[in-house]
Amino acid sequence: MKEKKYRVFDRKDKYQQTYSPELEGGLDWAIQCASHTQGRVDEVTLENGEVVSSTTIYPKNKKK
Repeated sequence: MKEKKYRVFDRKDKYQQTYSPELEGGLDWAIQCASHTQGRVDEVTLENGEVVSSTTIYPKNKKK
């Protein structure tokens, strides 16, 4: 079963927090956390607990 999560990383690429898109405001919370840490939000797709894809959704023009 596939599920999506929002993962927040700080400006040093350290993991901070994961938010569920099923919760109302989950994306907003993730963006607020990333903004506070000058980091990014990745939308991660998991299948059986393993990451199958990951896309940076905030900030839109983030350069790695």
